[in-house]
Amino acid sequence: MRIGTEFQCEVETCALGGDGIARVGGEVIFLPGTLPGEKLIGRITAEKKNFSRAEVVRFGSKSPHRIAPGCRYFGRCPGCCYQHADYAYETQLKQRQVLDMMKSAGVACEESAVMEPFAPQPPFGYRNKIVLHAHKVRGETSFGYVMADNTTVTDIEACPLAHPEINAELARLRADKGFFHSLHEGMSVTFRRTERDGVKFWRNAPAKNLTWLREKTAFGELSVPCGSFFQVNPAGGARLVERFLEVVERVKPRRVIDLYAGVGLFGCAAASRGVPEILAVESDGAAAEAAKYNLGKFHPVSSRVIAGDAAEAFADSGRQGAEDAGSTLLVVDPPRTGLSGKAMKELCGSPLRNIVYISCHPATWTRDAARLIRGGFVLRKLEVVNMFPRTEHFELFTEWVRN
Repeated sequence: MRIGTEFQCEVETCALGGDGIARVGGEVIFLPGTLPGEKLIGRITAEKKNFSRAEVVRFGSKSPHRIAPGCRYFGRCPGCCYQHADYAYETQLKQRQVLDMMKSAGVACEESAVMEPFAPQPPFGYRNKIVLHAHKVRGETSFGYVMADNTTVTDIEACPLAHPEINAELARLRADKGFFHSLHEGMSVTFRRTERDGVKFWRNAPAKNLTWLREKTAFGELSVPCGSFFQVNPAGGARLVERFLEVVERVKPRRVIDLYAGVGLFGCAAASRGVPEILAVESDGAAAEAAKYNLGKFHPVSSRVIAGDAAEAFADSGRQGAEDAGSTLLVVDPPRTGLSGKAMKELCGSPLRNIVYISCHPATWTRDAARLIRGGFVLRKLEVVNMFPRTEHFELFTEWVRN
């Protein structure tokens, strides 16, 4: 259909990313801000080769799961896409997206392996980190989130996803005229909050001499360099650790290999349960240094931290564990790109039998899941953890076994 054409439809499902999907005359149409089951009149706004995009002209009927958005920037700010859906329904939609992707990719598992999705509370005020950007146009400064065009910025006074203490600090800075005058075009400002440290912020990159942050976990505090990764949703992060420790208790490994280890969250969790040997691999040098420090607090655990490439390090560690593969547990929490081809080849070619794979991107996880199945692994457990409520993103906790 041409741009401007109006049509009637019923929304069938929600795609990864949050847009509703309808089909009209065999054509796939994406409708932002809609929910499955809603009937409406839409108008085409963009034509692509295999689909079109549209806007809602008016609703004929709305979903019972539709609610009033909890943010005045919804529809302008690109961060949230589920403010119009109740939280429980949003979580179920994300579960359905994963299952549909698995089906399309031929990733099979027993029905009992799929758990009910987990929705951390609260759905607002959970983020312990946000990054805002400055954009100047004709002397006016916008300070907020970058839009989809990667240039313009939505000016925000507060983000409902951010911890209240972060919003309080943001309000204080916005009231300071000197702060606004000090912002330069393209500058980023990062806000991070921990229970011990309160709110810290820095422009662009953090200074190398900044004191490490201290993050609270169920097994003690972890030190985190200001520029290094840590889970942004404490309740969601705690759920991942809880599920991981359940696997540790069942497998009772002699050794845990933690690839993409960050500051050693999962390695330290395993050490706290008495696993005698931990190997952590992390490419970020500062995070690797923190992991070494954090793991060093768990005596008499034997721990080693490698600051380098996960695939290279695993190639060596996998060969070392050939004689006792059943007593080694591998945990991987890679970036959105998933496991590299080399890392997957080394993993499937290794003698390991037990893997925990945590993913923040269902598409790359589905790709890697198909590879693991070809490598002889079976999906034992899958749980969607809605780590990023109101946004399109979420985490997957999965456990894999091989005889």
